[in-house]
Amino acid sequence: MPHERKMTLVWTSHAALSDERVESLRALFTAQMEAAQVRFVRGEAAPALSVSIEQTPSEIVFTARVPGDNNVGVAIEQLPRALAGTLETPGGGVRLEKELLWREETRVLSAVLLPAGEGGEQRLAVLGEETLTIYQGQPGNWKMLSAKPLPGPRQPPRAARGQLLPAAESSERLGILLPGRRCETSLTDASPVACAGVAAEWPAGIAMALPGCGAQTWWLGSEARDFVSEDRLLLREAAGGRDTPVAELAVDGPVVSISPGPNAQSATVVLLHLGTGNYEVYRVAAACGD
Repeated sequence: MPHERKMTLVWTSHAALSDERVESLRALFTAQMEAAQVRFVRGEAAPALSVSIEQTPSEIVFTARVPGDNNVGVAIEQLPRALAGTLETPGGGVRLEKELLWREETRVLSAVLLPAGEGGEQRLAVLGEETLTIYQGQPGNWKMLSAKPLPGPRQPPRAARGQLLPAAESSERLGILLPGRRCETSLTDASPVACAGVAAEWPAGIAMALPGCGAQTWWLGSEARDFVSEDRLLLREAAGGRDTPVAELAVDGPVVSISPGPNAQSATVVLLHLGTGNYEVYRVAAACGD
């Protein structure tokens, strides 16, 4: 059954990046993993997740070794050194951009734009009050892959809430946070959604980063005043206690949920459009420049 996973983090850098930048990368990585229900601990017996940063003549290479039940999985990401070099100097400002992914009349609690599946097409997971639906394709041309009912009991309509949580250990599994329950399901088969009773904190936003804009990491949240007013998405520094947003984006109704995107510089945002009454799903990305 799904539950918070405890791990220790072994973080090693052999690349020509400043200590400040290496620490910023580690903080972003930790925040992204915690959003996926992985908590790093110290002084406790827990599996070790090892991340190393190396460099070649043309690239910075990130290697993660993930312990499994009977083996160790290895994931490798590569970043051109020309881009990595810009990480040491602040950019000229940050802005937020949005792209409409999905719109429907029925209530949407949460959504996640997932990494591409087989064939290289995008996938979009949409959580309703009673069903989790997976689509494949692109904005304006989505095709339904599967629809799985949520186990009861059904939530009261006015109080319904939910949050999709991409699984850290596999891009083919998806977590679902519901009041008093955490659920999990596979994206590749017809297995039902399985839930367990658990108390968990609801995420209030997500961590984001854009290497070309400097060494900072940011936190994306909303004003969240009420459900009858327009809203704003606010991007703030993740560290340093700075309250003034570095970027903001007005939206046409209250933000319902904010979930991770397919990469560190994007998020998936659900809002209720006050003009139409429709629920809309957007990809929101951080970009360099004012």
